[in-house]
Amino acid sequence: MEIDHVVLAARTRADAEQVLSRAGLGIARGRTIPGLGLSNLVVPLRHGQLLEIHYPNGEAPAPGAPPLLEFDKEALAAHPSVPLVPMAWLVAVEDEQRLRDLAAANEMSVVEVPAEGPGYPPYTLAGFGQNFDRRFLPCLIHWSQGHAVLSAAHRRQPVGITGIEVAGPADVIEGWCGVKPNGLHTVPGTAGPLRVEVGFEDGEPLMLGLAE
Repeated sequence: MEIDHVVLAARTRADAEQVLSRAGLGIARGRTIPGLGLSNLVVPLRHGQLLEIHYPNGEAPAPGAPPLLEFDKEALAAHPSVPLVPMAWLVAVEDEQRLRDLAAANEMSVVEVPAEGPGYPPYTLAGFGQNFDRRFLPCLIHWSQGHAVLSAAHRRQPVGITGIEVAGPADVIEGWCGVKPNGLHTVPGTAGPLRVEVGFEDGEPLMLGLAE
């Protein structure tokens, strides 16, 4: 079971672009996320994996919207010297019925998200919202028509997400996922994702997140 993508919070778009530029990573696209008060940048890696970076766009969230902007601001305030703070992680499930079975066994919700136009294919998501108070749990995601085909002008070629460190109980995470996700390393606590490692074809890997 592979990590699909990791969501990180940035204070501004410029902060995110500076970190990515230093790392040799390009950006495929970005957009305003409707109703959340957030915009994003998407960094494709390999085999469908990606980094998604959120930053406040100055808009007020819609009434009743998930409090993702609030969560991001809290995390950034708690770590003032960290430019990109890991907020969430998603694990790919190739078989949709498997995702639904895991959701039912763990009493988690399932949401079907329709396509949003070219480059934004439909997907099925399990656990969103219910993991807000257990942020060590990933969402499970299934892409019914496959990932969007994205490319970026990387100066170094990434091989993908090679590791993620999560403060959370390993048995609970593995029970929810059905198996230990590749690259997962757990440490004591319940804070959720702490840092993510991106590997490259040559040279040292990139570590994003909190200092060890």
